[in-house]
Amino acid sequence: MKISTLPLLGSLLLAGNLSVAAKPKTASPVKVPKYQTGETPYRYNGVVLTEAARGSGFCAWNQKTFFSAAHVVFGEETWEAPPFWVPKQNAKEVDLNRGILSRGYYRWIEYGDLATNPGSDTAFRKDVIVGYAFKNLISETPAKLNLSGGEDLRKKTKSLITGYPAENAYLGEDIEGYFLHRTGPIVTPYHKYSGKALISTLVTTGPGNSGGPIWTKNKKDQWVAAGVLVGGLPSESVVYGFSSDINSLTRAVAPVIQKKKGRPIASNGVTASSFFFPHNEEIRLPDGATKWTSVRFGVDKFDTGTLVTKLKLSLDIRTAHRGDLQIALEAPGGYQVVIHNEGGAKKDNFIINDVDLTEAFADIEANGFWYLRVRDRLKGDIAVLKSAVLEVSTDGGDDAPPTP
Repeated sequence: MKISTLPLLGSLLLAGNLSVAAKPKTASPVKVPKYQTGETPYRYNGVVLTEAARGSGFCAWNQKTFFSAAHVVFGEETWEAPPFWVPKQNAKEVDLNRGILSRGYYRWIEYGDLATNPGSDTAFRKDVIVGYAFKNLISETPAKLNLSGGEDLRKKTKSLITGYPAENAYLGEDIEGYFLHRTGPIVTPYHKYSGKALISTLVTTGPGNSGGPIWTKNKKDQWVAAGVLVGGLPSESVVYGFSSDINSLTRAVAPVIQKKKGRPIASNGVTASSFFFPHNEEIRLPDGATKWTSVRFGVDKFDTGTLVTKLKLSLDIRTAHRGDLQIALEAPGGYQVVIHNEGGAKKDNFIINDVDLTEAFADIEANGFWYLRVRDRLKGDIAVLKSAVLEVSTDGGDDAPPTP
């Protein structure tokens, strides 16, 4: 696995030599003592792993969401599969048994085009994601967001960067393992760089720290997340400073992490690794019917002509006898795949969760009307469709767990 490096600002500059007695003017990563890792703000941190890269992140806003840098999950030309989240990592090796495979992430639509523009640093202005899972990422309350973070960081205020660097870029020294580090606290103003991206000298971290938080203190003297580390040099750091536009990302993810998923909502400038299209209204299926009952999913969140790269179905039908149920999923254009055909004569409810139908619907255009077709063919047992959720993605990658 490669380490997700901090994108560089122009040509890489080499740090000057320090005399043995000289005290460095640049704040660089220091290992957080083990006894402090359960304290605020360190307890919110985690390692973010994809099949190709290693980065940092932090659980904030909701127990099921984490923030990181977009470039951690963006490959050379396409988006990676949802990453692994490993909370409170602080050891030489990553224990994936403690990790959680996230279900997706929301990001700014503009980032992909900016990131593939050669020689441009403008991608920093959109370099943030909100990842999510369907279970709590940490057991405690999540970190609070400072939606004035970008503004506060431009003042002479105390700030702190945390994360999991694999190298001290200022000293040019490798950092073994996956140990939590801090850079600061330090009082140094950040300056406008590009959009929401801010830059400061005399602050440095290193590769692997990408996506880690930068903290400021609120009026109650509590650390709050003011932004995300996105780039740097041996004596410079670039952060994405938070502002009220982060509400667009959290607003978009909110329906997905509810107990009953809501329909995807339009959120200004935001897209996602996959979208969920739920049907939560109960339908009593006609008993002994020859006619199919249809549930329509209007899929319209993708660019015209893009093809399905992931498709999953969850379904909950309650009945005393599922042996007379017939179920099919129909793609735009009419292609059908049989999900269930009167099997399990002695069994009751038909409940499936995240059944992967990607291979069956590969190379089919994502946008359009998808139909779930269901019928209860024989009389005698009542069947009720409680819920159905269709998950669709046009991103690259799969859900295979990473290898540290």
